[in-house]
Amino acid sequence: MSGFLKNIDQHRRSFAGTLILCLGVSGCAAQAGNVTSAQSALVSHTAEYNFKMSRSDQGSSIVDATGALGYRFEKVCDGWITEMQQIMILQGTEGTPINSAFSMTQWENFDGTRYRFRMRDYLNGTKVDEVVGDAVRESEGVKVTYEQPVEVVDELPADTMFPTQHSIQLLARAEEGEKFANDLVFDGSGDAPTNRVAVVISDAKTVDSSANDQSGLTKVPFHRMSLAYYPLGEAENGPTTEMAVDLARNGVAHALRFDYGDFAVLGTLDKVTELPAPDCGK
Repeated sequence: MSGFLKNIDQHRRSFAGTLILCLGVSGCAAQAGNVTSAQSALVSHTAEYNFKMSRSDQGSSIVDATGALGYRFEKVCDGWITEMQQIMILQGTEGTPINSAFSMTQWENFDGTRYRFRMRDYLNGTKVDEVVGDAVRESEGVKVTYEQPVEVVDELPADTMFPTQHSIQLLARAEEGEKFANDLVFDGSGDAPTNRVAVVISDAKTVDSSANDQSGLTKVPFHRMSLAYYPLGEAENGPTTEMAVDLARNGVAHALRFDYGDFAVLGTLDKVTELPAPDCGK
């Protein structure tokens, strides 16, 4: 792979992995009561986003980017299910555009002790990677068992969070008025599945949304979460990705902003639909 293509490949993989962390959606941990409140406020929903390039610096290897994202976040009887299908078309300074697609399914139990994940990565219509695994929180740490692409077991620090657990913690901290967070988060994706995520949390902001919303989900105020991602063990090299997500208390993300240094991508909410609550026989 040429240096140019490798650069584009790194950008598209970074984009896909960051989406999981921000939508799965350290400092002091939030108090238990506020965590429970934040979790109960989450609403099952589907959402559609459109992406476009918002900035390209002179000399950037990426001169244009467009895409779309379909997202489903659902409460079931034993936890949270998240599904995502994303496509991005990246145009570089050389050659034809690169069509990058990514799909993900994950399940996480309510207390953040178990996480299952499957990710598929496609390049120009051909599957180039698939990751399948299961993570369990144990007394001494987090044990990750990969089934694909190879069978291997990994051990992570005890304070590692899973994506939905992390989003709930951030929303609870926002409700408490906290402005900073620094957490270790595992999502299972790509070459850097575990990241130290530094977060700056804004005050609550009112929503001015043009999204198709028949359920009134976009009327809930949001906090802008500005996140920087540092792969585990590589913090000295600086963040690989910086982004901001406008995340409402009900779990709906109104906008996504990705900054890759020499270019930036903006995702806006186009449509959101509330899903029914699960029937768990109670």
